[in-house]
Amino acid sequence: MEKLSRYTLMFIAIFVLSIVVPQLYWTAFEVPAKTPFVQYSCVNHDFLIYRPGEKKWQDTKGNQYTRDEYEQRLPLFFFKQLYTSGTLPDSVNNQPLDMRSLSREKSFFRLKTADIDAPKNNLFPMFESRSGRAMLEWPDDFFRITWRIEFIDAATNKVLEEKSQMFSAAMFHNGFVFPAKNIWGISSPKKSVDEGYFIVDSRDQLFHLKMVKGKPFVRKIDLPAGLKFRHIDCVDFKNRTFYAYLFSEKNEIYILTQDDYKLMRWPVNGYNPEITDIKIYGDLYNYTVIMESPGEVKAVVLDKNYQYVDSYTETWPVREDTKVGKIFTSVFPAQISLTSDTSKFVSFYFNLSGGFYWLVLNFFLVILQLIWLYWKKKIFRNHVADLVIVAVCGVFGMIAVHLFPNKFYK
Repeated sequence: MEKLSRYTLMFIAIFVLSIVVPQLYWTAFEVPAKTPFVQYSCVNHDFLIYRPGEKKWQDTKGNQYTRDEYEQRLPLFFFKQLYTSGTLPDSVNNQPLDMRSLSREKSFFRLKTADIDAPKNNLFPMFESRSGRAMLEWPDDFFRITWRIEFIDAATNKVLEEKSQMFSAAMFHNGFVFPAKNIWGISSPKKSVDEGYFIVDSRDQLFHLKMVKGKPFVRKIDLPAGLKFRHIDCVDFKNRTFYAYLFSEKNEIYILTQDDYKLMRWPVNGYNPEITDIKIYGDLYNYTVIMESPGEVKAVVLDKNYQYVDSYTETWPVREDTKVGKIFTSVFPAQISLTSDTSKFVSFYFNLSGGFYWLVLNFFLVILQLIWLYWKKKIFRNHVADLVIVAVCGVFGMIAVHLFPNKFYK
């Protein structure tokens, strides 16, 4: 029993050390890479790059600019600053500029990897889409979808049968097959209008559901055969061009146009939702898709008809390839984290060090342990388990072995 207790304490020590020590190492020595900010200039017809670590503004040809020159070459992005300073041009590419159209066409969207792998709601508010009020108001009930759609009164927790049956019947008659796999929408009154929710049913069919004058509005959206969506993000842009960005299981990017429900695929490749954060900037002329992955940024520009215009890619060494990273992989065999940059769930994330350089250190630590046993005149066969722990767990095992020494053999 005492031996079991010792090995249990050693296991706990190794587990805790594999969380704390690597985290302290990265905190002390890591120099985070500063991702360059890339935008497409409608003046230069080239990408402009701002490097925050170096305070440099330049284009892809290496031409350097001052901050003012940089902003003047991105008038659709910095139009508020240029308007304030009195340097906003009257026109760009022979098209007049005015603050109203610039503001209407400007949009921004961001999706992080952790936003996809995140806890999901089970209850959703159904706003009135045509209330006649200037501001959206919270409803008195929330809905969920199981074998049917159910509206639950927030004050009493009772199911509102009449409303539930009305919406369930409307969905059923439009071909919805319960239950729902995913529900996406903007569940907040802080939006200009309410466009309800986009719901994937049990047969991977896509539907649009909202409430208009207290009645259900249900629209089935035609999808190409085999198309399934990993994630949908509804948007609330001023120009009312499309409802949402849709990301397929094949890592394709789509938009769903407003009112006519046309599904349009964007000619953008290289998106990997497991490691890539994506940003999309819209303006009067273009959409710029920025994909940021470890060690890489890729920008793709589309025109207002969603046709490819240009692209730019820049890479740099990832953390593991830096000097600090190589030392880490040579010292620590693995790292355990409670959080991850790619998920909002708290869990145990095990990351084995790349390469096998840490095996050299583990072998050296085993030799040191043998020398220590010889110096202390210990019998080797009584400490085989400790040697195995050091060989497998390296630094963590070495600390644990000496933190809880073997006292069962004289």
